[in-house]
Amino acid sequence: MKKVLMVEDDVYLGTTVASMLEMNKLNVLYLEEGAHVIDAFSQFDPDVVLMDVMLPGDRTGFEIVEEIRQIDNLVPVLFITSLNCRETLNRAFSFSNADYLNKPFKIQEVLLRINNLLIKQYQYNLKEHCFKLGDVSYYPDEQLLTYQSETVRINKCQASVLEVLCNHMNSFVSRELIVQEVWQTDDCKLKENSLNNVLSVLRKLLSSDSRIEITSVIRLGVRLRILENNLSGKFR
Repeated sequence: MKKVLMVEDDVYLGTTVASMLEMNKLNVLYLEEGAHVIDAFSQFDPDVVLMDVMLPGDRTGFEIVEEIRQIDNLVPVLFITSLNCRETLNRAFSFSNADYLNKPFKIQEVLLRINNLLIKQYQYNLKEHCFKLGDVSYYPDEQLLTYQSETVRINKCQASVLEVLCNHMNSFVSRELIVQEVWQTDDCKLKENSLNNVLSVLRKLLSSDSRIEITSVIRLGVRLRILENNLSGKFR
């Protein structure tokens, strides 16, 4: 289920839209003001943000999104506003992967724009060959792990194992299959210690986001998945 973080100071409009989005199988976190948006964004880790431009307080929706972009510069944003001027429109589209919707609007239009943003995001990630693992991004072509402003290059075996797990996200992959794809051998026992060492290193590197879990179970294999809880740190 895709997650939507919605920020709208009109409570009636906000709760109505949030309810309609949830009826369309979206998980919505609704906030009435911008004071706690950054904390909520970090904890909720949304797939898309719906942001009202004019909010109570000393920050506009644009300024809050600028802060969000410091955390995640890829998350899609749909700005919603009653303002209808060229300056506001230009500011909205100055952000990458963003769209703009004038009030009043129909819920179907919101759904279509959210869907379009998510499709563009998927295509962008596919083009860049980037796996999003919670707060960590993995670029297999460059063998790079990035977390906020930190970057770590992993070795070829570590990169190959991680890519296999990413391609089978949330599912168990047999150790035999991993060994075959990474070391091109059918002798799983020969590479058992090597695989265990690689998994140990990957767990340590990915521990910057505690939601990332690599589980190894006898007879089932190895599984990479993202849990709900989040406690971020630095690359270990």
